[in-house]
Amino acid sequence: MAFAVSLGNLLTEASCPICLDYLKDPVTIDCGHNFCCSCIQQYWIDLQDYFPCPVCLQQCPDGSLRRNTQLCNMIDIVKQLPTRRSKRKRQEEKPLCEKHNQELSLFCEKDLELLCPQCRISSNHQDHLLMPIEQAASSHRRKLKSYIESLRKHVGDAENGLECHIFRMMQ
Repeated sequence: MAFAVSLGNLLTEASCPICLDYLKDPVTIDCGHNFCCSCIQQYWIDLQDYFPCPVCLQQCPDGSLRRNTQLCNMIDIVKQLPTRRSKRKRQEEKPLCEKHNQELSLFCEKDLELLCPQCRISSNHQDHLLMPIEQAASSHRRKLKSYIESLRKHVGDAENGLECHIFRMMQ
């Protein structure tokens, strides 16, 4: 999770505060903030004596811009980093066992754990009921559905009992 946060922070820093896209031809102004050259020029287009930073509002005398070559190179690197994967891609990716680096394909009913084929052989699950993940998921969905139906019936009965109790009290 810390990696995802760090990656998110890096992507934010690589973005222009004006257009919110990756910095293009990045420039640094006097206060130290960075912008796309075209974005900051457009922002200051009608100004003559006072050039405020769009982020901190510090005055930047004469609107001087310094090209930031190192940041430009870093942006090129950041663009190559994998960003968040779509939900569909995450679902297509199979989780891997941390011990054996094999695909988790089995479910242990006793311990309620996902296992790889190697865990089945080498761990404490040899005498446990194991089944393919898809079969276990289907089975547990059916169980949950029956629990929900049962709870709905109990709630309905309780509501009817409460209504009857209230009706009797009102008579």
